[in-house]
Amino acid sequence: MTGMARDQGSVESTDVAVHLRAVIGRPQVSEAYVHFRLDMVAAQQAVRRALATRPPDGCVTGETPRLPMNASDVAFPADLLGGLLQALRAAAIAHGRETEDLRRLTAAAAADPDVLPRLAAAAAFGPDVETLESLARRWRVYVDALLFVGRTLASPCVAEAARVCVSAAGVRFHPTEPHRCPCCGSAPSVARLRRADGLRHLTCGLCGTEWQAMRLACACCGTPDRQALGVLRLEDADARWIETCERCKGYIKTVDERKLPDGETVVPVVEEAATLHLDLLAEREGYIRRIPYALSG
Repeated sequence: MTGMARDQGSVESTDVAVHLRAVIGRPQVSEAYVHFRLDMVAAQQAVRRALATRPPDGCVTGETPRLPMNASDVAFPADLLGGLLQALRAAAIAHGRETEDLRRLTAAAAADPDVLPRLAAAAAFGPDVETLESLARRWRVYVDALLFVGRTLASPCVAEAARVCVSAAGVRFHPTEPHRCPCCGSAPSVARLRRADGLRHLTCGLCGTEWQAMRLACACCGTPDRQALGVLRLEDADARWIETCERCKGYIKTVDERKLPDGETVVPVVEEAATLHLDLLAEREGYIRRIPYALSG
């Protein structure tokens, strides 16, 4: 499917914060989790602003942009990653989400800050399971914890690189894999059916790029086998539901804009924060999200 990337990660943090605060108090919404995401929006956007003031790196050095990018196309400054890790831990402590793994990771990074770019690159691209498992053994933490932290650190760096690359390219593209982000190759985090025409668009959970995709195909593994595809809903009239795949046991949250009130827009981080009950529904039915959501912009 041909399409033009749309960078949703460039939304101003103040605008995202307004949308996030608006869901506090809704049924099944965790206020503590929303406030955690609000803190991370501010921290990740601060990293993006800092990156925007630095000299370009990787794919934006004047060469023809390569899409999708790889780890060598993205700058992962150790100082910015270290500050973001501290902000992540502070937000986790403030909102009751700190874990022993996060404490160990913070201590390890304090002892060796230069390892953070390696962690971010390994979590963002591939992911590089061999590197993540090696670091997990070294730091005595779970791989899943490393994957979440690494992608949270990497997200603003990849998002900023994607923004500059797409701007420099200024061309239409053919995604190499319809179920993967055409800018960074990562997995989508949310699907939306556009208000205007019902076409399905996927949003990357790492860099925020949006692209058009087939309606009847798994957003996780790409299979078009209709017998493998299913839907989980709480109510038939709901604008939000889970799309599942029996082949890979993955799932994606989907929003039908045509069922939303006029003027209501789909903001991925808001959908993530406000629909944890759908994740629980999917997990209860045996489906899994292999790649954690990382974008807060």
